[in-house]
Amino acid sequence: MDEKSKPCWAFQKGHCRYGALCRYSHDTTRPTQAHRGGTGKHRGLCKSHLAGRCSRGSGCQFSHETTELQKNSLPVHNADEIGSTPRRPPDLEDPVLRQWFRSIPTSGTGQVRPLSFTELCKFWQTAHEMVSLRGSAKAQQVIQQLASEGGITRILEVTKIKFNEYSPMETISQFKRLILPFLRTITQKDVLLSLTLEASKGTIYAFLFGIGGRRGIAFFAMLAEVLKAMVLLETTDDEAFSLATSTILTALLQIIDCNQTAYILVDLQELTQGIASFIENQGGPSNGTLLQQVAHRQLAKIRTRLDFGATVEPVNDASDPSIQPPTFQFGTDWPGRLSPDGVRHDNDHENICHISIMPTADEIRANRLEYLPVADTSKLHITGVKGLLDRQFRLLREDTVGQLRDCVRSVLENLTVPGTQLAGTKTLQNSTRFLIYQGVNLSDVIFEKRKGLQVTAEFDQPSPVRSTPNLELRKKWWSETKQLQVDSLLCLVDSMGMCVFFSVSHREGISLSQTNEDPSSETSLMAPALKHDNAQRLWSPSQVISNAGDTEVVRNLWNDQRRGTITLQLIDMNEQGVAEVLGRRHMENNVRQVLVEFPGVLLPSFRPTLEALKGMSKRGEVPFAHLIAPVQPVEDVEIIPPAYATQPGFAFNLRPIANGVSMPLRISTPFDTDSLKLHSTLDDAQCTAVVNALTRSLALIQGPPGTGKSYVAVQIVKVLLACRQEADLGPIICVYVWLHLDIPEANLSHRCYTNHALDQFLEHLLSDGVGQIIRLGGGSKSKILEPLNLRNVSVNTEETKVERTSGWEARRSVAEAGKDVAELLHNLKRSDHPSVIRRLLEAEYPHHYDELFREADDAGFTIVRNRRRDPLSEWLQGDYRAPGAMTTVRERKQLYTGSLYHMSGSERRTLHGNWVASIRDSLTVQLQEAVARYTSSKEKLQQSRRALDLRCLQEAHLIGITTSGLARNVDLLQRLAPKVVIFEEAGEILEAHTVTALLPTIEHAILIGDHEQLRPQIQNFDLSMENAKGRKYSLDVSLFERLLRPQESGVTLLYDTLEVQRRMDPSISELVRSTLYPNLKDHEIVQSYPPVTGIRKRLFWLDHRRPEGRSDPTQPLQTSHWNDWEVETLAALVTHLVRQGVYRSEGIAVLTPYVRQLQKIRSLLSSTFDIIIGERDEEELGKHELLEAFNNVENPEGPTLKMLNPLAQKTTLSQRLRIATVDNFQGEEADVVVVSMVRSNIEKRCGFLRTTNRINVLLRKAELVTGCL
Repeated sequence: MDEKSKPCWAFQKGHCRYGALCRYSHDTTRPTQAHRGGTGKHRGLCKSHLAGRCSRGSGCQFSHETTELQKNSLPVHNADEIGSTPRRPPDLEDPVLRQWFRSIPTSGTGQVRPLSFTELCKFWQTAHEMVSLRGSAKAQQVIQQLASEGGITRILEVTKIKFNEYSPMETISQFKRLILPFLRTITQKDVLLSLTLEASKGTIYAFLFGIGGRRGIAFFAMLAEVLKAMVLLETTDDEAFSLATSTILTALLQIIDCNQTAYILVDLQELTQGIASFIENQGGPSNGTLLQQVAHRQLAKIRTRLDFGATVEPVNDASDPSIQPPTFQFGTDWPGRLSPDGVRHDNDHENICHISIMPTADEIRANRLEYLPVADTSKLHITGVKGLLDRQFRLLREDTVGQLRDCVRSVLENLTVPGTQLAGTKTLQNSTRFLIYQGVNLSDVIFEKRKGLQVTAEFDQPSPVRSTPNLELRKKWWSETKQLQVDSLLCLVDSMGMCVFFSVSHREGISLSQTNEDPSSETSLMAPALKHDNAQRLWSPSQVISNAGDTEVVRNLWNDQRRGTITLQLIDMNEQGVAEVLGRRHMENNVRQVLVEFPGVLLPSFRPTLEALKGMSKRGEVPFAHLIAPVQPVEDVEIIPPAYATQPGFAFNLRPIANGVSMPLRISTPFDTDSLKLHSTLDDAQCTAVVNALTRSLALIQGPPGTGKSYVAVQIVKVLLACRQEADLGPIICVYVWLHLDIPEANLSHRCYTNHALDQFLEHLLSDGVGQIIRLGGGSKSKILEPLNLRNVSVNTEETKVERTSGWEARRSVAEAGKDVAELLHNLKRSDHPSVIRRLLEAEYPHHYDELFREADDAGFTIVRNRRRDPLSEWLQGDYRAPGAMTTVRERKQLYTGSLYHMSGSERRTLHGNWVASIRDSLTVQLQEAVARYTSSKEKLQQSRRALDLRCLQEAHLIGITTSGLARNVDLLQRLAPKVVIFEEAGEILEAHTVTALLPTIEHAILIGDHEQLRPQIQNFDLSMENAKGRKYSLDVSLFERLLRPQESGVTLLYDTLEVQRRMDPSISELVRSTLYPNLKDHEIVQSYPPVTGIRKRLFWLDHRRPEGRSDPTQPLQTSHWNDWEVETLAALVTHLVRQGVYRSEGIAVLTPYVRQLQKIRSLLSSTFDIIIGERDEEELGKHELLEAFNNVENPEGPTLKMLNPLAQKTTLSQRLRIATVDNFQGEEADVVVVSMVRSNIEKRCGFLRTTNRINVLLRKAELVTGCL
């Protein structure tokens, strides 16, 4: 008997280790003749075929018959249920991976042999070993294979395991051998955080959940029995129990996150309660071993999600039962359906998750005031952390989007009045300025290969351009103004009340080579299609691109003296937005359209933060919620240590900051700060601050001017990096306040401010030997940090095989979707072409088709037609009037059933219009669907590109980022699972930005700042703490300040204050010591400053009685204050100081609180000095000059243009002078500071100079000399 005919006794016992490669039969039935040696065609089973690698096909001398392997095996499930990820060949250079791949059935082979228990254990143990190899591409290949059809089969075998027939000891043993490796494979940290494996992970967890959750509930119920067995055997103190519970709960959390219906399953809630009962006495979220802490945190997240699911009602926009207006409040107009007067508009909801970021047309037209939550938490419609997120979202949206809404509303109100001239500059009462372009016409819709669907808009040129026939001068004007910059935010408003938001996509126009359009048939989608006065040419395209000889002339901002053309992109590329744009082709000619531009407002500066707040509200997870958003006011709250620092045996080692002396800092042991001071360069207050910052989960450090806040931050980072691996901290996130806008690297060519404070901090760390630093985001001009920018790091990093394949598939998907959009758009533009109408008639109206295009009549005679004229055109030109017939047009139904040649001319045009409308409606729906597919494909492509960024960030030890950059990359940073975040200049960061940076995995947050200096900058003064009416909102109060002021937060937190300043001369520091910092001390270094040259006193005040200039509130350029006498005096003083030959002009700073004064100072001093102005001040000046240029009128002596580049002037003394407004000089310093206060009036009004924060910043900037006018 052939060996293959012999039965395998090991297989019959259930533990054959050779599997499909065994030379004995695994068939329990009687062997057939074909399997007996010498009598069959083949020599035996082909092992290469079993592994899925045989290349000989039917020519192979070994058998490809797998009948004996298919019997009594599991069926292959439908690909729709388990995913259809194609199987890829393994890395042939790795024998372990190659052997593991052979254990996965090949798709399409029908039934497959199940693995024995021993084989299955080995399969999952090997899988876990491979996914645990950090930085290896094997993990990506393994997970992708598990998401394939064959891999899902192996997962199914695991879920079918039953432990109810075994003893508790056997149950635990088999769980550890099989189930635990399986769960650890699919819950491995890098797998869960990977962008490349997002789809594969979703497939695995969707299958594990099953239809209606049946498979998942049964599987986790079995796991609960395993935990029960561990409890019965009293093994809960074992590390294996902690590993089991943390792994099981992590897998359960992923199942809930990947399956939306899991939130509302009652069985899962009961199952969670059962698992929770096993671990309630095992440590806690902030104590116990690391695994116990993980288990408790995962359990808390699961409960949060299930609690949210319990509140969901089976209706859209359901209200949270916890959101109820307090019964003791009267006269409050609550949000959404909670309002006694009903909803305000279609974007008014009580749940912020349902609020659209951009205002809707109905919201713009609404007259009722928006609901704005106040700072008093007892007066909110929802309490706790959700109340915090709700308040920050609504106030930040009002501060940013609210100004856009109000601007558009004012335009809309005037637009409905016939004859109103709107072009030019407008200013609202809150000083919000906007520009209006009249005579707007959306001339075409095109598809651009890189950016997708684009809209070209034409408008009347501004007055300065209309008066200039010279093309080069027009181009120069548009180049030097900051109007209609790329990514600028615009709103299209019409007299019918519709509003659509766009951003500028191209200023210079788009040639046909950049689109997917056919130049020979390029037509305007928006132009009227039919020319009834010319029956010979029904299809009359309006060329967007015209050709003059062989030169392609592109319509743009400057080519036409009267009309400018700009290319726009929809802000929300959704079905409604696309429909609104395409619907413009039906607009009547008497509808007025204008474009409203908002200078200086860029969508990326606020939209990511608002989206992040909505996401946090949906999850309901914010670290330190009991401290930053207590439900009830609590005093003297105990701040627990970071969770990672509470694991047994852990200690911070202060060696990096103690000159190499080993100095452990343990949570449970008192620490002697004197020893740290002895071996370091820190003073007493700094030592205390460092120790407390390390041992408090939420640490606050106040640093008065010159006390070394950044230096302390560097010391803290050094200690954290030393214990990074032991505590599994992941990368440390260092967050700095955004200066204005930190836009993506691809857009650095326009409006991106530098963030030199962040750069200086990172450079300091580099100089101290700290490595593995990544700078995330733009705005950096540091040559040292350029190689460490994420963009450059990722470019120099090689993609894995899976990442390359994923990127290729995503690009192919985008190309295919883009091709569909371009084709449908092309067809839509030709929807009135005779050939298109002919196809419609042939398919849907055959009787009309026969009348127009048939070649023979009913008698069989050939119909002779004029071949030079189209039958449709000839019919449309005709007119039939029956004797005594009415002149009115018959109903549509009669036209569709009647004879074409018995219709009047008006009836023919009506029917023809119905045909075209039918074609367009069908194509419009198809185009909307195609655009949605294209947008989805673009998002997947972006995700595949960011997978490489994520892998680079995972290798970083420290990541430097601004608040705006963090909000834009919040999804990427969440996947890093960081535990520590440090905020620098926390007093200047909006609370919304700070809360956004508190990622779900954060266990340790350190806020360093000074609430006595400048507050966060906001746009709407009505929401400011400095405004009597806005104090109840206090949007410009940072989280740092709120936590340090008990009357503001309702909770008292401990904080440390640095006390020794090393910057100001004692005479200058006394100004802030006697008013704000009573404990501030002067370091000995400031006692030895040299005498002042050219000025008798180091600090002096110049008092005068010269009045300030009177501003005209009706003029947009005169909303700021100025004082001409101070300008002249200041110029003389600066010149005097420079001529002493001691102080370089670079060491002199001229400060003033007002932009108008800054403009006058620059105008006077620019002839003598090379003026240096910061980016934010230049932006403010640009707004004023932009508005002045926009309203410039024609010169009666000839056309002229006012050029806007006063900074580019040659100097006579080759001196550079720094001038700035007070608010924009934060974080900088100078040897000599000259201040122009400006205000001098008989009313004794000092404006916002009454704010102590602003005066503090103004006075503390000088090291040697301060002069105040």
